[in-house]
Amino acid sequence: MNKLLFSTLIGLGVGGVGIGLGGFAAYAIGRRADKIIGLLFAGCSGMIITVLGLELLPESIATGGIIPTLIGILIGILVIARIEHFFHRIVIITDNPRRSQFIRSGILLALGVAIHNFPVGFAMGAGLTNDSEIGLDLATIMLFHNLPEGFAISLPLIFGGLGGSIIPIIAAIVSLPAGLGALFGSSFQRVNPALLSSMFGIAIGTIFYVSWHELLIQSLKMTRKPGFIISLCVGAFSGIVFTIFL
Repeated sequence: MNKLLFSTLIGLGVGGVGIGLGGFAAYAIGRRADKIIGLLFAGCSGMIITVLGLELLPESIATGGIIPTLIGILIGILVIARIEHFFHRIVIITDNPRRSQFIRSGILLALGVAIHNFPVGFAMGAGLTNDSEIGLDLATIMLFHNLPEGFAISLPLIFGGLGGSIIPIIAAIVSLPAGLGALFGSSFQRVNPALLSSMFGIAIGTIFYVSWHELLIQSLKMTRKPGFIISLCVGAFSGIVFTIFL
């Protein structure tokens, strides 16, 4: 099979499967867990921020240095903040403002993960072309990384009143940048480390901002502090375990 096609299919596959499995796990919990949604949000944000800090950030710095990484993070935060500002001007028609907020949060997080999937797919495609073992390792990491992200994306959408049919659609949309990234990455024989590092930084910045602003802050408003802290710590511990063993 052509390497470009193979890399693209791998990118689409691992992106879509990871997001989809995480999404169906969120759907299995469903709106029956309405009373603990704040705790779930705290746990999701704790897990994602921990994985960003313990795995993606060191990997980005090791790839191209701290300066390109920090520049990318700053760009990612600024871009997603402007997008969020734009989104708050859009009226999402539901029967109550809380559901509208959930849907908006889910869409923003999906956008952040989609941006994150492009540089990861890019690195994976380059790895599959130049070193198949590294490329397959990155594909495995991407698959498992997308599980909690798929859960975090789908949970607010489900609580916003959207049905389970939205999960395959979200998985397909979010996996597209992974496939495109893999396609572009496999087209290059050599990739500038600083460029790749800055792309990872953009991904880190976008997901961190959305996890902090749309999940963590909302969770703090919906739950009491003791429960919030416990759930956040459980999520962070899960992120540590996830990083160590996967």
